[in-house]
Amino acid sequence: MNNITKIKPIKVMIADDSSTVRKFVEMALTETGVQCEFALVSDGREAIERLESESFDIAFLDIHMPHISGVEVMGALHLKKSDTFAISMSNSLTDHSESLLKAFGAYDFLTKPFSKLDVGLVLNTFTTIKKPFDILVVDDSATVRKIVLKVLSRSIFNLNVVEAEDGHGALDAVRRQTFRIVFADFNMPGMTGMELAEQLAVEANKSDVILMSTEYSDALDQAAQKVGACAFLRKPFYPEDVDSVLHHLFGLRHPHFSKHVRFFAMT
Repeated sequence: MNNITKIKPIKVMIADDSSTVRKFVEMALTETGVQCEFALVSDGREAIERLESESFDIAFLDIHMPHISGVEVMGALHLKKSDTFAISMSNSLTDHSESLLKAFGAYDFLTKPFSKLDVGLVLNTFTTIKKPFDILVVDDSATVRKIVLKVLSRSIFNLNVVEAEDGHGALDAVRRQTFRIVFADFNMPGMTGMELAEQLAVEANKSDVILMSTEYSDALDQAAQKVGACAFLRKPFYPEDVDSVLHHLFGLRHPHFSKHVRFFAMT
């Protein structure tokens, strides 16, 4: 019996009234070597019909299409609560359209003319976002851990979260399992987040450390950098803050609609 699991192709919709643009995006994705299954449509009405009858992983949507605009297509995706990774495209973007696209959950905007590299980066971002990552959350407050877990669950990234209630518990966890990122509270009894970050630099050098605190100052910032932390999130923080940090740590281009937070100590 053949035990090799067949990899499902990534389903991609390319909606644009220009056949040149449709073929360009299709060619750019094909040249990445990633297996994709394409649906090429020429107007917004057809795009909505296909999106209602099929599930697509990625959708490239021109803003200005006959019958129904790309913004309206995004609105339909939003109402459907679709998890399609949607990229809007146009020569320009008005403030009104940008506001609507962001509200409807568009991931990014590509300004025409864009390159094959731009299209390839979209695909790379999509595959990274869908890849599971093991994350450790360390905080002495069970209530805070619950809040942080709720925020992480709303990230666009696929995060498998493990909890630890203090620094010693965190060290035990990293000795049993490899974590891509450790979110650690700055002020904890027994072992502070700073001390934990120093220990993790020795014992878990494949883990990036993000310190969390309700306080913030230049002194804390500089101290965090010295122990190798990658970012400092001030509580309360939100899913878009986490997504911005993760884009940076994973070397992904920040999308047009994203929020930017401060980073440091990248090595």
